[in-house]
Amino acid sequence: MAKKAKSRVISVRLLSMAMTGFFYTFTRPRTSTPLSMLKYDPVVRRKVLFLEQKRGTK
Repeated sequence: MAKKAKSRVISVRLLSMAMTGFFYTFTRPRTSTPLSMLKYDPVVRRKVLFLEQKRGTK
């Protein structure tokens, strides 16, 4: 049997760098560069840097 093709998009988790445990979930193309963006963290009530972390397959 042939190998299963890899998906073109992957789910990623953007984790707050304020270490609050808050995260956003996005899907992005597999070929694009890793995401990092300034977004609102409701725990600290301000915009902070969020960095990408890969999601599990479950």
